[in-house]
Amino acid sequence: MSLPDWPAGVPSAPQRGSFRISRPFNKPVSSEFEAGNTRDRPRGTLQYRMLAMELRMSAVEFALFDAFVADDLARGTKRFTMPVWDGAGMVTRTVKLAGEDKFTTRQQGRAVMVGFTLEVEL
Repeated sequence: MSLPDWPAGVPSAPQRGSFRISRPFNKPVSSEFEAGNTRDRPRGTLQYRMLAMELRMSAVEFALFDAFVADDLARGTKRFTMPVWDGAGMVTRTVKLAGEDKFTTRQQGRAVMVGFTLEVEL
């Protein structure tokens, strides 16, 4: 089964200053020892990085984005492919909208600022 692709008519580059890595890797499994020290091990084979960002969209672009999340992503519950900033350039990755709200919006003049956090597969 193929994953939905980010809509071509919607920007994917984050706004300057809004991009942040909120969690670089999955939380490890920690084991405590009697001496008081701990050992950490990676959890699972698939690692995710949490990226928070904000995109600037026109009203038309936001309508496309909103329909994509509601219909293609089943109200934001499915994974999809999207170009994401990796610090050096845009690369296509498998991602999922994280959090209960999936995304937030605010008006900035005529633009709609859309904020969200992505689970990005590494």
